[in-house]
Amino acid sequence: MPAAWFFFGLTLAAVSVTGGGHFWGGCGLLALILLRVISLKSRRVLCTVLIGGGLFGGWLWLQQQQLDRWRLAMGAKQTQALEIRVQPDAMVVRGTSYYFVGRDQTHHDWVTVHGQLRTPHEQTTLQNVDRAMLWRVTGEISGILPATNFNQFDAARYWSHRRIVRSVKVTAVNSRSPSGATIWQYWSDWWHHWRSQLIHYCERLPGALSVYALGLFPGNKSVAFADEMQGMQQLGLLHLFAISGLHVVLLLTVLEWLAVRLHLPREWWEWGLFVCLPGYLILAGGGSGVLRACLMHGSQLLGKRCGYRLDRLTGWSIALVVGLIVNPGLLFELGGQLSYGLSLGLILWARESLVWRQLGLTLLSLPGILTAFFQWHVLTLLANWLVVPLFPSVILPLTVVGTVCFSWFPRVSVACSWLLGSFDQGLRMVGRLPGNILFGKPVWWIAWLWVVLTWQLFSRPVRARRLWLIGLFVIYSGMYGWNHWPVTGEVAYFDVGQGDSILWREPFNRRVSLIDTGGRLAFPQPTWATRAPVRYGAERTSINYLHSRGIHRIDDLYLTHHDADHIGDLPAFIKQMQIKRLLVPAGMEQEPSWQRGLHLSGIRVQPIKVGVALPVVVRHPYESAPAENANSLALQTQAGGLNFLFMGDLDRPGEQKMMAADSQLRTDVLKLGHHGSKTASAPAFIQQLRPRLAIISAGRDNRYGHPNPETLTTLAQAHLPALSTQTSGMIRYVYRGNWGQWQTKLGGRP
Repeated sequence: MPAAWFFFGLTLAAVSVTGGGHFWGGCGLLALILLRVISLKSRRVLCTVLIGGGLFGGWLWLQQQQLDRWRLAMGAKQTQALEIRVQPDAMVVRGTSYYFVGRDQTHHDWVTVHGQLRTPHEQTTLQNVDRAMLWRVTGEISGILPATNFNQFDAARYWSHRRIVRSVKVTAVNSRSPSGATIWQYWSDWWHHWRSQLIHYCERLPGALSVYALGLFPGNKSVAFADEMQGMQQLGLLHLFAISGLHVVLLLTVLEWLAVRLHLPREWWEWGLFVCLPGYLILAGGGSGVLRACLMHGSQLLGKRCGYRLDRLTGWSIALVVGLIVNPGLLFELGGQLSYGLSLGLILWARESLVWRQLGLTLLSLPGILTAFFQWHVLTLLANWLVVPLFPSVILPLTVVGTVCFSWFPRVSVACSWLLGSFDQGLRMVGRLPGNILFGKPVWWIAWLWVVLTWQLFSRPVRARRLWLIGLFVIYSGMYGWNHWPVTGEVAYFDVGQGDSILWREPFNRRVSLIDTGGRLAFPQPTWATRAPVRYGAERTSINYLHSRGIHRIDDLYLTHHDADHIGDLPAFIKQMQIKRLLVPAGMEQEPSWQRGLHLSGIRVQPIKVGVALPVVVRHPYESAPAENANSLALQTQAGGLNFLFMGDLDRPGEQKMMAADSQLRTDVLKLGHHGSKTASAPAFIQQLRPRLAIISAGRDNRYGHPNPETLTTLAQAHLPALSTQTSGMIRYVYRGNWGQWQTKLGGRP
């Protein structure tokens, strides 16, 4: 019985991986499972695995066909009137916008919905909704945009795993009214109502207590979660939230204690707990850790009432099976990987010493953490050894006491918040100590190999494990070297929306140069809008990519001019990257507006113009002037057998100056000036340069209409092929020596 459930769960996991994007990895895992099952010589287990895996695979295929019918092509949009049912705890209000996930009553599928708040009354109304509502709206329906830069978080895949493939941008709200409900919906709505009340209550808690309470009880991450948990992330301790179905265990223990003290019949309260667990799953947000804990305890309770004693491994296996049916993409998420992987490690390594168990959990979590965050701290093992015991004995009780006492004894809550905040501050201080390793993103099959070898390590006698540890260290070191000293170089045009950001990285990372940072214009917010922490787009795009390649140093950061769409994300680079020098067009160094806080970083600012000796050739400007479009930097370089010219936002008069200064000016790859505006890229300029490829960096549906049809006509008349970040996403030229290859994130070739 335990073996059948265990291998059945692993088979479903392999089938899910195969159909979810890692075909060859899933097939390899499936082959290993089948070989192991065959070696058991049990027909029952083999039949369970084959039949169950086949049925699950067929069900996934049918689900995918349904999603494909709903899915819209990239760029396709439809304007429709819709009725959307939304739960009160799904509503998120940030600044002047709102967002939620609701159910389309016409197509009976789930959709993401976002819109703009117009009045403070509307903001207050949405923040105080406490019941399921039926929204009748007119909206623009589109597909969910996938990751447009390499190694970027893929929202389309994330939502697809939750069977959501459409997004609605609300253009008009026709009405909002309480929604009717069936018996099942009424039961579900009741729990969602209380979850929304719990979220509102936790949001009123002071400081760090609010962050912990929101994360542990309703499973809601506040806007301050990332900042508050920075130390935990750096030290690899976020798995405490992933496997922390601890509060489920605590709740069940307290309820059992009360039932025994009240002399209630065991049969009554055990059945009561089993019936209430699905409701508590809703109340706690249905996260991976809570889902696994509820399923494990629910299966064991049901087994006990039905006369079957299920061990922890069987409970884990049943939880995996049901979890994959509820969310087939469970194992593609870091929370699911950590929750199920580490809980399995705790079960199988229960007899190991504390040191070996903590080492095993660290090694087991490391592939997922490196794949998601690209970095690891050498103090992680020590931090796990010290902090993990504190979590159930100190952190969780402090959070419970502070949350419960807030209404009657607020000073107790303030004290608990101070203690939790001090704990976080201590973790941040430890995280800042030397030892944080920017590893880079591992190749997917290498990450899988690490996981397999970790399990194999603990199947060996303690005395034989040293050699396996050395082997793991060698493979980790090899992957580190592959990331940090790649044999190829690249020229990459990031998709940063309506802006510019370009990377030039030489082979072995001998020199890393960046042209512009990207950014966006900041529009004033009304006084009634809730304030949110500043977030820079570069953290999700260019900085994320640099970290994924193991790059923490930028030798030369060129700022072409002072517009926000070119330098707006500079503060993020100053905070997260080591920058040796900033190079700006002559005259820009005298402008104080963009240099706030720059003097504290100690970064040298160097003004440049034509004639200055640099690793790149400066083609513009010729004299010192205000750093506007007319004085934008134009830079030229050679890489991989091609000549690249980067025009910034330089307009046609600047192009005329360049042609007059050098009548023999040529290039192979031209990054069009000013995002393809008609104020740049004059036909005479294109004719003289004779480029073989044009690159356009512009945002989708931008308000300026870039690239301009006149510019596209100029390119067509010159028979010049073009790639645009609007349709191709990130564009990069990866080279070695004088040979290279063009790659685009969303498809398309020169």
